[in-house]
Amino acid sequence: MSVAEASAIAGTAMAVFFSLANGIERIVWGLLGDKLGRKNSVVIMAASQGVLLLLSTSMAGDATTLYLFAALIGFNFGGNFALFPALTADEFGNGAVGSNYPWVFLSYGAGGILFPMLGGWLDDGGSFPLAFTLFGVLCLVGAAASFLVVPPYHDEAERLFSVHGFLHNAHLFEKTDEPSV
Repeated sequence: MSVAEASAIAGTAMAVFFSLANGIERIVWGLLGDKLGRKNSVVIMAASQGVLLLLSTSMAGDATTLYLFAALIGFNFGGNFALFPALTADEFGNGAVGSNYPWVFLSYGAGGILFPMLGGWLDDGGSFPLAFTLFGVLCLVGAAASFLVVPPYHDEAERLFSVHGFLHNAHLFEKTDEPSV
């Protein structure tokens, strides 16, 4: 397959299949979030996205698998918009969504600016497959972090964001009555 053919196929795959799956999945991930729990759904979404990104370099040589890959990535990508606001409400309470969700969405936006630039930089250096590997690993790390998050206590959730509040809400320095093993 020539570079021009690959470019045309990739453009079509991303424009058509990614967009269709992205729209459909918002409904599907919303339903899955209600059935499986939002936290579990985010963990599944991030982990499957990581696995897909790790497999992407082997999928890129064939048009059919590239279309399938674009649809699956689009399917997972749109889940962010269905699950993140609801998960924020679950973790911090409905009354604190307005002060917490902007931080979630700001992080999402910062990643949307930073990581495509990093991918372009890696491509310019001839290491574009490394970008998919790196981002796949980061998705798996995100899945693990999502799994480990514990909701803050209600009074903590009502406070505005602060470094002290963040560390306290992570319960990293909490003393327990249980004996250590």
